[in-house]
Amino acid sequence: MAIHPLKTRAFYVRGYGFKPDVVVDVGVHDGTPWLYKSFPDARFVLVDPQPDCGDAVRATGHLSVFDFHAVALGAEAGQATLHVPETAPGKGGAMASLMERTDVLVDTFTQVDRMDVPVMRLDDLMTDYSGRVGLKIDTEGFETAVLEGGAETLKRCDFVILELSVSKRFAGVAPPSKAITLLAQAGLEMRDIMAIADGPGKRAQPRHMDVLFTRWAA
Repeated sequence: MAIHPLKTRAFYVRGYGFKPDVVVDVGVHDGTPWLYKSFPDARFVLVDPQPDCGDAVRATGHLSVFDFHAVALGAEAGQATLHVPETAPGKGGAMASLMERTDVLVDTFTQVDRMDVPVMRLDDLMTDYSGRVGLKIDTEGFETAVLEGGAETLKRCDFVILELSVSKRFAGVAPPSKAITLLAQAGLEMRDIMAIADGPGKRAQPRHMDVLFTRWAA
């Protein structure tokens, strides 16, 4: 066993010296408090296809002023089916995904609701927001599709914090190299692992990681 620092904290993120004009939280659920505290002077844009997520964030008190868009983000505009599992009454929304889950967590679901949701591209959403961008994406396996629809936005990102699947958690999930390549094409390189979600037992192989990508100096 080894002790490692918990990096999803405002004081840690601030240490990088980022000064984004706009911070975009894609995949909100009930909010990302450490991200909001990291950039108190930024404009916040929250994106989640579950329409009650905006109210959920306000109810926490962690962020009161923000723009909320009840849409999914993907490579192309259109519609998609969101899978919303329940693990207990009212629980499980954080695992909502546009992809079909295939890992062991499926066995914990008591039911899976499905709903049609609108999909738009990140680049189209961001036409209304100017300046430097900080981007966090946690969309349960759909992160690469979000990146594919945001090539122009990525060029003005100072950082991206991405939930990167390192196991086949969903049917058709892209390998880690695809997301890493898309970010590298925009000048963003892997810089830090903020958190790791391990599997159970002695062979606690990681399922996914929250990875920080930043600009690589010329």
